[in-house]
Amino acid sequence: MLKKKVFIHQNIPYAFNWNKEHHKEKYSQITANRIELNKLKEYFKIVYKGVIPNNLFNSQNLPRASQFKIKGIKTAFLRSFSKKLIRSGKIQYRDSNSKLSQYVQKVFDNYKLNGINRVPGHEPILKNILIKDKDSIAIEVPIWNEINGKIITGHIDLLQVENDLVKVIDYKPEGNFLLSLPQVAIYGYLLRSRLNIQKIRCISFNKDKTWEYDPDILQSEIKDYLTRNQINERPWEKYLYYC
Repeated sequence: MLKKKVFIHQNIPYAFNWNKEHHKEKYSQITANRIELNKLKEYFKIVYKGVIPNNLFNSQNLPRASQFKIKGIKTAFLRSFSKKLIRSGKIQYRDSNSKLSQYVQKVFDNYKLNGINRVPGHEPILKNILIKDKDSIAIEVPIWNEINGKIITGHIDLLQVENDLVKVIDYKPEGNFLLSLPQVAIYGYLLRSRLNIQKIRCISFNKDKTWEYDPDILQSEIKDYLTRNQINERPWEKYLYYC
């Protein structure tokens, strides 16, 4: 059911898994975005064969999307700003009853039931979702591209297809989703620019909360807020495909 390829990037293992059965089911169910589903399929084939530029992923001199964080704003101010974005509808907030959060909670419960005295990491949580959730098609997806003359790499935790949307999803057990929003939004931009996938949403989640948003929020509300607060350290902007 799963096609697996493990990559070692900067001494960290990333286990790419592709659920071909879910992918095929989506193709039979959906007509609106079959072209994009095919683009993902061809891309996953390349990744599964290991035909990716591992030298770029292992370079210490190239930035990774995971390095992009909002800095220089106090936590209380960010929390207030995130509430404003939720009230305005720019970010859709869901509590622990959301589907993704419940999948996480079940893994936590299984660990406790089986006497495993540690917090489950990314791999068991993401793999559990990939196997059980019909919208999920791949995890730990390596993504790279040259944008505006700059090379950037990253690993997308989870990709889902729901209706005509491709969802770029990142597991954030620590919360503070707004701090890492640039990272997740950049994943969306990378997928858009590399595969020309247009209908994309981004999601950050943990066992308690889920936040969903359009990646373009990075160039509108987030940029405006940081500019007003005189935060000039916005390194992700030089990598944006659309300026």
